[in-house]
Amino acid sequence: MMLAGVLGMAGCGASSESTMTMSRFDVWKVPAAGRQLPAPRSLYSDAEDNVYCLDDAGRVLVYTPDGQIRAQWFMPAWDIGRPEGIWKLLDGRIAVADTHYHRIVIFSADLDGKVSHMFGTKGAEAGQFVFPVAVTQDPQGFLYVGEYGDKQRIQKFTVDGTFVAEFGEHGTGDGQFQSPRKVLWKDKTVYIVDAFNNRLQVFSEDGEFLRVLGLPEGADPLKFPYDIKIDDSGRLFVIENKAGRLTILNPDGTIQGRFGRPSRGLEGFFNPWAVAVLKDGRILVADTGNHRLVELTP
Repeated sequence: MMLAGVLGMAGCGASSESTMTMSRFDVWKVPAAGRQLPAPRSLYSDAEDNVYCLDDAGRVLVYTPDGQIRAQWFMPAWDIGRPEGIWKLLDGRIAVADTHYHRIVIFSADLDGKVSHMFGTKGAEAGQFVFPVAVTQDPQGFLYVGEYGDKQRIQKFTVDGTFVAEFGEHGTGDGQFQSPRKVLWKDKTVYIVDAFNNRLQVFSEDGEFLRVLGLPEGADPLKFPYDIKIDDSGRLFVIENKAGRLTILNPDGTIQGRFGRPSRGLEGFFNPWAVAVLKDGRILVADTGNHRLVELTP
């Protein structure tokens, strides 16, 4: 565990009003995989603050709320690439966007690593994938999958893998994507992390483009946003890969706070990939470039 007293850091160009203070900076252990020290790359936390993590060794890791390993297992295959998106389903099963195998893998709720089922093959047709990186479920049970390959789109499915709809295409215009890395559903609204376009886009749950979530005038722009989560009060937590920064936004885009910069130390992160928000207010960051899972206490 690393304790850094009181830390305050705003991103480059951010105003002093957006500085966020952290009272603790702790590190959860990512277990070794043979001689490899893996890096975390995707996070999800459930209603009981159990944390589900993917690492670049090709494993699913399940943590207790205090950072202890509860379960771990390898993906069915990982030789050609590691998965990049994880979500706990309403029925307790675990869904993983198995990026380089162009499919969604659903694991048993027993946390024993057994595969319930898989769906998807490589391709650009409806129901196929090219490099899926995000999977999310809404309260009605529908899955939303984001992919950055040929189509740069979001697809919607039933939990058994039946195709429902799709929206988006490659580009820089409204409703277009360059690497839609994460998907967030809230109150019939879908937020898409449009990473290489350095923005967040907002859609209806039926795929109708609503708006780009703009930051206040003069604020430092998002730099390669990689993940987004929401807390019970509706605040949006965005991790920025290139800025090495966590940004907390209101739904209208106003900034509540920012923490971090590119760093190997305690004042930021190095190429972070993911964020999770626990019910007690703690924030977890997959600090991928530093091979650590960071717990922040505001």
